[in-house]
Amino acid sequence: MKKIISSILLSLFFISTIFAELNSSDNLKVKNRNNSDAIHQYTKEELEIINNYINEMVLVKDYKSDGKKRSFKIGKFEVTQELYKAVMGTNPSYYSKNPAEDEDQNKRPVEFVSWYDAVYFCNVLTTLTMGEDECCYTITDIVTKTDDLKAQKDKFIKEEPTYKTFIKSANVTINHNKKGFRLPTMDEWLFAAKGGSKTNNYKYAGSNNLQEVGWVQSNSNKTHHQVGLLKANELGIYDMTGNVKEFCEDLAFYTNTRNQVFPRRIQVGGNMFSDEDNALLSYYEEGLEYPGNGGQGFRIINQIK
Repeated sequence: MKKIISSILLSLFFISTIFAELNSSDNLKVKNRNNSDAIHQYTKEELEIINNYINEMVLVKDYKSDGKKRSFKIGKFEVTQELYKAVMGTNPSYYSKNPAEDEDQNKRPVEFVSWYDAVYFCNVLTTLTMGEDECCYTITDIVTKTDDLKAQKDKFIKEEPTYKTFIKSANVTINHNKKGFRLPTMDEWLFAAKGGSKTNNYKYAGSNNLQEVGWVQSNSNKTHHQVGLLKANELGIYDMTGNVKEFCEDLAFYTNTRNQVFPRRIQVGGNMFSDEDNALLSYYEEGLEYPGNGGQGFRIINQIK
């Protein structure tokens, strides 16, 4: 037990040291931000946004994997539009204007990202904070696509059409032995959403009353909202029910009526369009790796060795 505690404390010290160095540096640069060869030098404002998100990540203890207990940190909030823009230099979201009254646009969750965009984001953030050698993903053969979103924009938020570029496909190799940021597995996400070792076994993340904890069909006005406004779960994590669905790392496969097999990614938590059943923690979808209709985002974790 002493060895386990010492290992966790050492890992926490190592991670906090990295983030302290990040906070004090004026010259941090990352190559390949936004899938290009350009070298980006981060501003103090960008680093402050990144640091704030990382420092607020919630420690989840006693997660069991392969018969052993381990700990990880998970985003207190879904990845926000300001965080994604600070890391990647762009905000691809549908809902990029017109927040609800008294809400901060920058703190709405990012969406219109593919699963590949999400893992690419994890690599860029890891490279910035820990170095490229700690990236959990090896990403090759990247194919991007640019969509005209006029039809979706007119339907959902009535804004002027814009053009968004996302990663359509890539070869991704996953390595959980690295220290970097990554997407949670469905099992990790569910353990954290239920409240970890502090769970009260609620139907939703933090309550049996859906509207206390989640922006869903009945209270969202068909749009997502600033993160952190509703009640947190037992661990102090927000919006794990509703707002935007969240990508997990897990791969699934869908077979159509012609016996054609297509890859899918697990999506959890429900979103602003979900009813009571689709927002249950027990409910998940095997969704496209493509961006959704503005209701699909993600949250990151960082494994503690």
